[in-house]
Amino acid sequence: MPKQLTIGPLGEPNENWLTVWAALLTKSKAILAREVLGLQVRRHKVTIQELLEEAARSRGMHPDDLFSTILTNPQYLAEDEVHEGHPKDE
Repeated sequence: MPKQLTIGPLGEPNENWLTVWAALLTKSKAILAREVLGLQVRRHKVTIQELLEEAARSRGMHPDDLFSTILTNPQYLAEDEVHEGHPKDE
């Protein structure tokens, strides 16, 4: 079961629009926010996969292995040094 995700403040204007949007759809803000976030992840899945492939390639890894590693440790990329011969893009 996925963990609950907490998102910081949206800022007053976005919070206000989310409140109105949710009310117009007769949904809670939490449900609407979850649906909108899920839609954006699906919309950008190809780009996310391309980024994953590039990051894996620069580390000499298979994308599936990097995917699993990131799920286990979301800070992996920030902590990992790119392998010799595969410099990070500037």
